[in-house]
Amino acid sequence: MTGRLPRYPNLAAPARFAARWRQQAACRGTDLDLFYPERGKSAGPARQVCAACPVRQPCLEYALSNRIMYGIWGGLTERERRPLQSDWVQSARRDRYRAILAADAAGYATQAIAHSFGLSRTSVARIVRGGTDAGQPIRARYPAKEDDDRPAG
Repeated sequence: MTGRLPRYPNLAAPARFAARWRQQAACRGTDLDLFYPERGKSAGPARQVCAACPVRQPCLEYALSNRIMYGIWGGLTERERRPLQSDWVQSARRDRYRAILAADAAGYATQAIAHSFGLSRTSVARIVRGGTDAGQPIRARYPAKEDDDRPAG
């Protein structure tokens, strides 16, 4: 099949994007200790800086995608980001599985899909043939979207 499969962004944000949004961040040049308060100290001063930041959302997404556990990112503390982390990872994994299944349905070779998604051929083959993920069939956990005319099972 001709054409190139788009490279799927893995869980880590591309470094060049990280550099771009950081240049516009309101915290640029601010003392980093402000964003890593000691236990029992208020996160208020950091939140004030974040409140006026034009790139607050990319900052938060960067922290979630890179699983950053410490500090104030996007105006949220570690504890506030924890539930978002789980949701973000699950959503990214679900989107990746759907995209792999769509690439397979479009006729792409397992090796090309694996290369594009940064996975092994074995992982892609397991997803495509409906292998298991936490004991459940992958196609059942991550069914095709409604606009896809393939059967979900």
